Amino acid sequence: MTHRSETGTPFTPLEQGSATGYEAHYEYSERMQVTQYHCHDYYELYIHLRGGEYMGVDNKLYLLKPNQMFIIPPFYMHGLSCTKEMRGYERAYLNLSPEIMEILGCGQLNLGDYLRSFTSREQYTYQLDEERARQFVQCIRSIQEDQGKDLKPTQRFQMYAKMIDLMSLVCQVAGEEEPEQEGAVSNSFIQDVLTYINNHYTEELRVGELAKHFSVSDSYLSHEFARLTNRSLYEYILYRRIMLSRQKMMSEDSLNVIAYQCGFNDYSNYLRSFTKLVGMSPSRYRKRLKQFKNMEQVGRGD
Repeated sequence: MTHRSETGTPFTPLEQGSATGYEAHYEYSERMQVTQYHCHDYYELYIHLRGGEYMGVDNKLYLLKPNQMFIIPPFYMHGLSCTKEMRGYERAYLNLSPEIMEILGCGQLNLGDYLRSFTSREQYTYQLDEERARQFVQCIRSIQEDQGKDLKPTQRFQMYAKMIDLMSLVCQVAGEEEPEQEGAVSNSFIQDVLTYINNHYTEELRVGELAKHFSVSDSYLSHEFARLTNRSLYEYILYRRIMLSRQKMMSEDSLNVIAYQCGFNDYSNYLRSFTKLVGMSPSRYRKRLKQFKNMEQVGRGD
């Protein structure tokens, strides 16, 4: 899994055929620019330690607090939101492909479905106490030390054991603790806009029509949206559509049909947008998805 700058492409696909399917990362930055809203096709387990202001997940904005854990499933738009440059920013995260999540479940628990059962109710964040936060970060830093190395089978087994320990902690917290609701920013104009877009992005949406719907000027809507997401309205709607098309690629529908289902008026526009965003054509990306899926099935003896 390749780590990419959060100010680059908003759609970060898992490197298909990756030998690991996971990425652990701990970071402390004296200064850091706010991240742009982005998405990816793997799970992200993230802990904010200090230095951030807001985290946006889908259509919700959260006022960040120390030791706040986020569960972000594949294809959920998210990113840090801040009105100024961040200083003393500290975080840690573990990215996991759906295939690795299946391995970590050990045939006893479908971890992907389990985590989605919480996020489907828009429960993305939980507050950790100091001890659990320490364990979370310790696991991630330990995994980070050995990732990318050519591991022997026994070493890979030990790596999975570390990830299972972390997943056990996440499941325990999500299953026992009340999700953080008070941290959500209430009565936010942009949250209302995001909710509306998320419900209508496959339809034809124009800035002027959106502004009229929310009884504001075009310039105010555009400015406020970009200020909190670091993306233009047009970019956000486009990314939503591309994200949906990626989810539909494992179906038997043609790419042309998928393009129209996702709000594109013609295939050439879809082809151009997808290639620019993902770095390869839809047909090539779909082929690699299926090759990787077949490889995983053979590896598991399915």
